[in-house]
Amino acid sequence: MILDTERLRIRKLTVDDAPFYLTLLNQQSFIDGIHDKGVRTLEEAQDHLRQGPIASYQDHGFGMYHLSLKSNGTPVGIAGLIQRDGLDYPDIGYAITDTYFGLGLATEACEAIMIYGQQALGLGTILGVVSEDNLASRRILDKLGLESQGSIELTPGEELLLYQPKMPSKRPR
Repeated sequence: MILDTERLRIRKLTVDDAPFYLTLLNQQSFIDGIHDKGVRTLEEAQDHLRQGPIASYQDHGFGMYHLSLKSNGTPVGIAGLIQRDGLDYPDIGYAITDTYFGLGLATEACEAIMIYGQQALGLGTILGVVSEDNLASRRILDKLGLESQGSIELTPGEELLLYQPKMPSKRPR
């Protein structure tokens, strides 16, 4: 167990999560809003978990985490920290299943994970990266206290918006 929030249990992903992970990655909302990972079989989902989140725990001490409801254990999504090539700091990522989308679960999970990253893991800055047309995710990043700094290109031909922490405003004296 990594964290508990008001409604969620947050823990490391394992290869046993492959059936849920496969379903999540192949939701049209995930493909449209995040990226088509090309994961189509249970074996590919297991490999993706091993090479992605599980490897990230070993390499960086953090990664994407499994989200489930505290009330009944139902898996509802993933959220966590990603260290991307081309960025100096990790960024927050998340995906919620269509059934539970729009209930504030991503914001709840990300707030807890950002605090965990900064306090328990000693990470200073945590960024956000999102496609310009993913308005729901942009609203979440705003709620998390991040603001758009303009476009970046982490992979050739893919323009994304980079979000970083808002600078504290100076109060007049």
